Amino acid sequence: MNNDSLPETVRTIIDQAGGYGTLRGAFAYVGASALSFRCAEPLGEYRSSRPYRLVSDRGQGFVDYEVGLQCRVNGRRGRAWTLIVAYEPDDTYTVWLVEGHRERKPESMVLACLRDVYCDTLQSTIEAAYDRAIQEHNGGFIPL
Repeated sequence: MNNDSLPETVRTIIDQAGGYGTLRGAFAYVGASALSFRCAEPLGEYRSSRPYRLVSDRGQGFVDYEVGLQCRVNGRRGRAWTLIVAYEPDDTYTVWLVEGHRERKPESMVLACLRDVYCDTLQSTIEAAYDRAIQEHNGGFIPL
């Protein structure tokens, strides 16, 4: 992904998480791939007009957010683990780690949700949430 083509707000999130690339930051730590983002304005800081929501549509749960990014991470085999960093209206982040599966209901998909995360702790928060999820939901082993 070309960092120059990203909205400023999304670039800031990536930088605060330690950068994106070979052996750098939280994204390398969790084995991030398939990075995507949501942000309506490409220039300047752009905040959500509303906080995130955990919702269900036709029986499938998902995290609804206006500004932030998400990526696939190394997780449990046969399950799609997704990291979501949502930029909130109060200038904090919410870090989600969710698991996708056929029976994906909102109450069963959340592996971790950390609210009120400040920019200076974003990288360590992502890494700690991932470590706990690997320990609790994958027997401490990271699939490669």
